Amino acid sequence: MKKILLKIFIFLFLIPISVKGLTYSNVDYDITDYYINANILENGDCEVSEMIVLKGTFNGYIRDILYRNSLLNDDDFTNNSRYNATDLEIIKIEAKDYSGDLSFENLNDQDYVSLKRNYDANLGYTISPLVDGLSLKMYYATKGKAIFKITYLLKDVAVLHNDVAEFYWNFIGNNYDDDLHNVNIKVNLPSSDKSSDFRFWAHGDLAGEIKKLDDSSLIATINNLDAYNSLDIRITFAKELLDEETILKTTNIDVLDSILKVEEERAKIANQERQKIKRTYYGIKAITYLWYLALIITFIYVYFKYDKERKSPFTNKYNREFIDDYNVEVVNYLMNNKHLNENALTASIMNLVYKKIIKLEEIPNGKKKDYQFTLINQSYANETENYLIDFLFNKVGSNNTFTTTDLKKYASSTKTCESFNSSYTKWKNKVIVDGDKQQFFEEKNKQIILGVIFLITSFIIFYLNIFWMVESILGLLILIPAIMFFIYTIVFTKKTEKGIDHYSKWKAFKNFLNDFGTFETKELPEIILWERYLVYASVFGLADKVSKVMNVKIKELETNGVYVDYYPTFTDYYVFNHINNAIRSTINANQTAITRERANSSYSSGSGFGGGFSSGGGFGGGGGGGRGF
Repeated sequence: MKKILLKIFIFLFLIPISVKGLTYSNVDYDITDYYINANILENGDCEVSEMIVLKGTFNGYIRDILYRNSLLNDDDFTNNSRYNATDLEIIKIEAKDYSGDLSFENLNDQDYVSLKRNYDANLGYTISPLVDGLSLKMYYATKGKAIFKITYLLKDVAVLHNDVAEFYWNFIGNNYDDDLHNVNIKVNLPSSDKSSDFRFWAHGDLAGEIKKLDDSSLIATINNLDAYNSLDIRITFAKELLDEETILKTTNIDVLDSILKVEEERAKIANQERQKIKRTYYGIKAITYLWYLALIITFIYVYFKYDKERKSPFTNKYNREFIDDYNVEVVNYLMNNKHLNENALTASIMNLVYKKIIKLEEIPNGKKKDYQFTLINQSYANETENYLIDFLFNKVGSNNTFTTTDLKKYASSTKTCESFNSSYTKWKNKVIVDGDKQQFFEEKNKQIILGVIFLITSFIIFYLNIFWMVESILGLLILIPAIMFFIYTIVFTKKTEKGIDHYSKWKAFKNFLNDFGTFETKELPEIILWERYLVYASVFGLADKVSKVMNVKIKELETNGVYVDYYPTFTDYYVFNHINNAIRSTINANQTAITRERANSSYSSGSGFGGGFSSGGGFGGGGGGGRGF
């Protein structure tokens, strides 16, 4: 297991571990390689050499070696205490820095540094007794890659039966705190064995494999062995390979058939588990691929059925007719897909002027122009207009009047900016309700439900890929398309037949206003309609341009001798320019003031005042673990 032991606010003199002139307070390492070479001797002892390879930052390593497994009992062929050793002897402990590839040949390198016994600094080690073994604390700090080599002798491990000899040892116990990578365990018989008695099994993580190298050796390997997982090896071989005169463990019973029966049952259980894991692994992969396929099909279905816009029966480039009798701000709602911009408020105010509900007058104010609005007759206003009138004349202004300057001040003041934002939002919500009543857009409950389904299932599949460690990039990235599709089902809109018809006509109406100056005067509607045109020009953001063009057209008429007896109220384009700027700066100033107020607010309080292995390793003799420090 990779250890990240970050020690904060600890003075260096409290942990004075000096290493080559350096002191390491952080331990962060991986065990990249673990090689074990075990030689079974004729007298039943076993000489073991371990090569533990650490990469990272560390002061040393602790290796607990057990020669007895206290969990073993007297069962005949599974976890019998006969498989324990009788004693443990440490022969040599060495270490060295290393870089490059590794193999069993590195056990024979001549450049190891021997660590000194009872020397608790760099290049030393201490031994502490355990109940059933020894704990080695090896000091060899580095920032890089180092090998710890331990050579020890296990006494009386092999067992001599009537029919075969047996070796059953727990090389890696379940007390390792670290994940082990590239684990290789080689076991060598006392001599060559060409008989059928040479059998071998390994128990542990199902990802491991054990195989024969030659007539006298075998090797067990696993790429990744998680912490606290054991790995043991069991071997039977010809009894003649052991010296009967020196061997201490004998049973006087025939065991091979019983051992084969036990191991066949274990292999059967392990293979059933493999099949289960295999089905689950590839099943999750298949579900992941099917999910993506279903998402693509569903996306295409949703797009064509619920998103792709209808074709409008209205195809003309220009339209000069007013389409319906709903308020002008509802047009803004339609043209902006259920959203409103600042043009909506400007157009709504201008529409109140056009409907003679309020009066607009310029206020002489030196170089800067200002405009005053006066409430005249509220009886013709609808509910949404009444709300806007109440806000403008009773909150922003007083005595049935307000000015553009009043509006700017009200929105930018820290005392009233929240009130402005609240009132403006409520007014927009009322406009949206008015727009919804027109049924311009289709409901989208079905497609949102589809988005939710794919989002929920993506979380489930993502979890399954992580839990079962399925090597699938699609499985790990599945949340991204699910979230994107969910957002898509929420944000897209599709117009109804009425909606697309009105949208196309208003778009053509906008084209007409935008190109107003290109038409001959005789082609234009009568002047009495121009004032209303200007109201709609304001909702499209074209009021300045159209009012200028109208002034030019009126002068052309007068130059040609045409008597003009009606002047639109808004032909002074400075009105639109000033009011548009006032509304835009008012909304921006309001948002700035709110942000400033929140940024300067008090902090919250948290004080309450505010060929694989079989499963089930660990039954052989011995065991132990390890950890860095």
